Amino acid sequence: MQLLIVPDSFKESLSATDVADAISKGIEFVDSNVVIKSIPFSDGGEGALTVLDNHAKGSRVSCDTVNPLGKKIVADYFLFDNKTTAWIELSQASGITILKKEELNPSLTSTFGTGLQINHAIKNGCTKIILGIGGSATNDGGAGIFQALGGKLIDSNGEELKKGGAALINLNNIVLPQGLDHIEWVVACDVQNTLLGPEGASSVYGPQKGASEEDVIILDESLTQFAKIIKKELGYSIDELSGGGAAGGTAAGMHGFFRAELSSGFDLLAKMINLEESIKKTDMIFTAEGKIDQQSLKGKVPIGVARLAKKYNKPCVGLAGIIEDPLEPLYKEGFSGLFNIQNSPMSHEQSKLETKSLLQKTASRVFTFYKNIH
Repeated sequence: MQLLIVPDSFKESLSATDVADAISKGIEFVDSNVVIKSIPFSDGGEGALTVLDNHAKGSRVSCDTVNPLGKKIVADYFLFDNKTTAWIELSQASGITILKKEELNPSLTSTFGTGLQINHAIKNGCTKIILGIGGSATNDGGAGIFQALGGKLIDSNGEELKKGGAALINLNNIVLPQGLDHIEWVVACDVQNTLLGPEGASSVYGPQKGASEEDVIILDESLTQFAKIIKKELGYSIDELSGGGAAGGTAAGMHGFFRAELSSGFDLLAKMINLEESIKKTDMIFTAEGKIDQQSLKGKVPIGVARLAKKYNKPCVGLAGIIEDPLEPLYKEGFSGLFNIQNSPMSHEQSKLETKSLLQKTASRVFTFYKNIH
């Protein structure tokens, strides 16, 4: 029997690799003769570099850059073997996990460091940039990236804007960078939120990045001005772009500045490593993520895996710390079963502390059931 494990991470608990290891151990406890293939996965944001490291042709490149608050750091990106395509993982230089909790402030944080990475790749011959944008600490619409690439954002006094999301409220003019017309831009994102309003970047994701209620209002007004000036200066409407709210509006900004194509991060990675072929050859699939709910339908790893499993009529089990109703739309995507990993009443915090053990035990129970009916 051959089993395939394709999980994403459990945020604030386990990496995708650790999740895969826990599920694998749970299965091996039941039957050590099972052939298991593990592919820790990503929806295109955090963890994408690890997927590419393990399964794609190319290598990591390290470069000097800065974190979301401008502190000097070294961060990696992935350079494919053709030497003309790079995958930039925004979370490497502009991610929420590289700041302390008390440092989080989307009014001030910037994607400038990610722009420095992109600039490094372009100067070294890349003509195609794939930007994976999950896990950001920013709400600047990708303005920092634009500035790092030589673009200018000007206020009504002719001065360049300071970095950070709140500064965009003063945007009046845009000066495009030179020498980038030959670059192909792709943004890998996993949400469908638009840029503005109650379901926009500031309102939905701002509080997770340290924004107060007052900050959220200012940040939304700032992105509103940002969208207005991009429309006026560049002729592109970004406020209703599906997925434009991803990474604090970076997806919308990259589309407005550079006409970047927005694509499913899961689909991009799945094609790069031929995940479909692995699913085609297996007997059973386990996938997992910290939370499986209606948001998962918008491009998260478990749904992408379930859809491919359905295509080849393969049993697919989803494990999660939280599974939210309604379940019917989730099952329609291709799941054979969805299982919460808690095995007794416990708090969310306790569940996070025991995630590894809970995953092992749940995988054991589910696989035992599967073996007994086959």
